[in-house]
Amino acid sequence: MRKNFKLIATGLLTVSALFFTACGANKAETTKGSTVESSVTSTEASSAADSESSEETASAEAAKIKGSLDGDVYTNDEFNIKFDAKAAGMVMAGAEEFNEMRKMSNDDTLEMYAYNDSYTRVVMFGVLKDNIDIKSYIDENVATIKKDNEGVGEENLKIESSTIKFLGEDAPCLNAKLTSGDMTQYHTQVFIKSGDHVAVVVVNDTNEQGITDCLNMFTKAK
Repeated sequence: MRKNFKLIATGLLTVSALFFTACGANKAETTKGSTVESSVTSTEASSAADSESSEETASAEAAKIKGSLDGDVYTNDEFNIKFDAKAAGMVMAGAEEFNEMRKMSNDDTLEMYAYNDSYTRVVMFGVLKDNIDIKSYIDENVATIKKDNEGVGEENLKIESSTIKFLGEDAPCLNAKLTSGDMTQYHTQVFIKSGDHVAVVVVNDTNEQGITDCLNMFTKAK
């Protein structure tokens, strides 16, 4: 499996961690006097409470963006998507396996990983940095995929950026086709937005129709 994943992960996601920051209230300046000390203590307590509240809000927002996993079903309310791996004839990676995937790819953006029994079909979902420039991100991925596979020859690698219909909406995407010997692999990245948040659906398959089938298995969460 490890060998298969390395092949599949080639040019997958540019390492991009999503950071959440909680903004605490500014502390009042400390001056002399018992009354001032009391004021400072009160201000610090208020600041700590505000900071804790902000952290809780950020934590809730983080959980919302990351989505949830219930058995073989991944749901992300922020991006309004749902993927049922079992219904798609696939297996959803468990916690231990999922963590291994993250370590192998060194990619904290990965939030969902599903695959079929032969590992020839893989579906992933990742949350990128807020307000990321999707066009620049795609251009960088195109360059990365070309560089990582330059040994196969230009005639064996076809890659382009375009637009695709995903859940009824136009979405920017990257499509790649790599042939090596008697094996051909298709790779698609579809980018979706929710406000300032950006996510990517990634599908790898040895069959072009399989890419379409996997994308069609995504449904709206609500």
